[in-house]
Amino acid sequence: MQKQNDRLTLVLTSIAIFLLLVGLITLLLWSEGALASRKATWEALENAIITLMGEYPDKPQTILGRILQLLLLVFGTFAFGAIVGKISSFFVTRALWQDKAVKYFQDHIIICNWNEKAPAIVRQLLEANQADPRDIMIISASVIEDRGDLEDINNVYFVQADPTHHATLEKLQAPLAKAVILLADEETEGPDEKNALIALAIKHLEQTPGQQKDIHVIGELVKLDRHRHLKEAGVDEVISARDYSSGIIAQSAVFKNMSVVYQQLLTYSDESNEFYFIEPGKYPQHFQGKTFPELIKLISEYSASNADNPLLLLGVKRGGEVLLNPKPSHFEKLNQDDSLIVMAFKNVERIV
Repeated sequence: MQKQNDRLTLVLTSIAIFLLLVGLITLLLWSEGALASRKATWEALENAIITLMGEYPDKPQTILGRILQLLLLVFGTFAFGAIVGKISSFFVTRALWQDKAVKYFQDHIIICNWNEKAPAIVRQLLEANQADPRDIMIISASVIEDRGDLEDINNVYFVQADPTHHATLEKLQAPLAKAVILLADEETEGPDEKNALIALAIKHLEQTPGQQKDIHVIGELVKLDRHRHLKEAGVDEVISARDYSSGIIAQSAVFKNMSVVYQQLLTYSDESNEFYFIEPGKYPQHFQGKTFPELIKLISEYSASNADNPLLLLGVKRGGEVLLNPKPSHFEKLNQDDSLIVMAFKNVERIV
């Protein structure tokens, strides 16, 4: 429906511009009295075409004619500038596709849109995947100027294309991605609405036969009252920087330097701890059926024998619910589908 409305608007706009152009030229011919003979009409038309091309031919004899000629000059400048811009954009975009998207991507991370947080996010992703570098695709409808040194990194790819289009996401193998991050496009009037459109396009790909059925989507939220819109559009995790910052500020006011704790936990480096999930099947089977205190003891025993990367059990993920340091009334025993939430210096692939 939206595409039909956009197409109708484009057609109506084109018709209006064409009629305006014809009207200006006809009025110019009438003001110069050029309609009286074929020769005069042709000369006036020739001058009008030259004016539209950006040149300034012989001045019309009447004041009205000179005004109309100036209007045609301005009209031609903008019209041909727009046409040249579209043609240039097409070839640049095509060159980018040919240069960056020739590779087959799988288990990669796609970032849609670009803002001031993007460079730090890309660097954190690179830091987190040092042992096994993961391809990172950045899609932006507008040209990204502040790429810094990211453009020189082999597994970071920049593509200028519209991420709201199904074809764009499909060409970049979105159904095979590890995750898709939707950053707020601050150049648009409705960044949350745009992210909702991208999420809907991604969910459409999930329904395509033969494609992955669960593409993990993380969306940045600008307006808190749009949270439900993003969730209903298919965003799995909605993240609002304002929500997190308000909580950190409040806790830092009560407990001095609490912000430093969060900063370390949210920064990937060899010298800081981060949170990790240990999925079912990647911890010993005898962990199942254990209470949380019993799990703490088992993890502590494992940690004692792995001094280079000690583990600390923080909680359990059960389905979509996160249980941090759970009370016995909230967590009885570990089920076979539960994941462990641990804090460590490096990701733990498996506990044996």
